[in-house]
Amino acid sequence: MPFRRDELPFGWYFRNGDNYLLSSPQGQALNSLSTNYKNDHRITIKIINGLQYINVPTAFAPDGRGFFIRAVNGITRQVGHVEDDAIRNIRGGLVHVMQWRGSVPSGVFSLRPSNGGSGLNNRHASVVCNVNDSDYPERPIIFDASQSVPTANENRVLNVGATPAIYLGV
Repeated sequence: MPFRRDELPFGWYFRNGDNYLLSSPQGQALNSLSTNYKNDHRITIKIINGLQYINVPTAFAPDGRGFFIRAVNGITRQVGHVEDDAIRNIRGGLVHVMQWRGSVPSGVFSLRPSNGGSGLNNRHASVVCNVNDSDYPERPIIFDASQSVPTANENRVLNVGATPAIYLGV
């Protein structure tokens, strides 16, 4: 909703998981929702201090981040399915990179096995050396963003703030 939480129109409720007495108008409206809706949005009846309560759905992950609502196809992805955030994976590589023997790249960079390059110590010779033949063997270095951040086959969208709400009419 394009309203602030405390300015929602009558009958609309903030989707933050708040509990309402099952016997209250809000509790009765929530309990009258379909079984599928309640299951998809984790609406449950619970006992608190000996009384029955039911919750409005939440639009927030356990760590407090808000969910971005995204259409589902109803076949491979259903309503209520949570998909973690990620960026599209970005990969690349460099070959014939001189590297001090024994040093290891970090973060998004990793090594491939030596390509048998000449090595810095042998750069004027037409010989091939292995990793142990030179202090600076040539090694392919790989860039792979998934080694440092969550990635996916797509970039997740830019989003705009809004108040997640549910209409109960009471």
